Amino acid sequence: MSFAGITTALITPFKEKKVDDKGLRGNIHFQIEEGVDNLLLLGTTGEGNFLSEEERKRVIAIALEEGKGRASLMLSCGDVSTERSISKVIQAEKMGVNGVLVIAPYYCRPTQEGLFRHFQEIAKNTSLPIIIYNHPKRTGVEIELETVKRLADIQNIVGIKDASGSIAYGASVIVALPDFLFLAGDDLMALPTSVIGAAGLVSVLSNLMPSKMKELIETQDCTLYQKLYPFISMSQIETNPVPIKAMMKLIGLSAGECRLPLTSLSKVNHNKLRNLLLNSPLVEAAAL
Repeated sequence: MSFAGITTALITPFKEKKVDDKGLRGNIHFQIEEGVDNLLLLGTTGEGNFLSEEERKRVIAIALEEGKGRASLMLSCGDVSTERSISKVIQAEKMGVNGVLVIAPYYCRPTQEGLFRHFQEIAKNTSLPIIIYNHPKRTGVEIELETVKRLADIQNIVGIKDASGSIAYGASVIVALPDFLFLAGDDLMALPTSVIGAAGLVSVLSNLMPSKMKELIETQDCTLYQKLYPFISMSQIETNPVPIKAMMKLIGLSAGECRLPLTSLSKVNHNKLRNLLLNSPLVEAAAL
């Protein structure tokens, strides 16, 4: 199972403080109709760490009902400890997803040897393909190239999602490991990493514009990137997924508010978003 192409880091819509089952189904249908290759469930964008165990299971079950066979389903299973990460991965395999994304453990800041052994132990406990996730800004540690090279020798560790924001880091991995799946994890890096050989993109903005983001990575069109840049930039104006949920609500897609400690988009930034959407031919706004 490859996770190349466009992967939408799917939001989890809420309604009256509960998971919006109908809205989630509608969003999944929208993604599939727009041609996305893969869906990532319950990552940062999906507020996975804010959901109860029962809510997690419900989101996974709905995605399997609506999307399996039409898009590959990747589940975010990273946690602060190896044991907790393994537990999530085992659950993912039992429920029938296609693969897992596992971020470096956050807050505890392990050594490179600790990172290697963490992912090694997870790989021993599943037959699912594993994408490791490098996001130093959120975790406090970088999965260094030599560690990535060691992990690439483990059979079911098949790739890396990188949100470091560093072209140098991305290039070093792509050149050193040409057969290891490299996925950009930041929409701003979609075009430059595609040009140097990335196999795909895990996108936040594709919640709003899936077909355009797919077109971008397939064509490597600089003009399209320039048109999409204001939306990419605006989607990062506050903490993810606050802006993307606000954008989706403005055009009539199911989103709802984020859960605390994340709060609604500021009024100033909300007005900026609204003006951008109002004046762009790239979106069809139903709720503006």
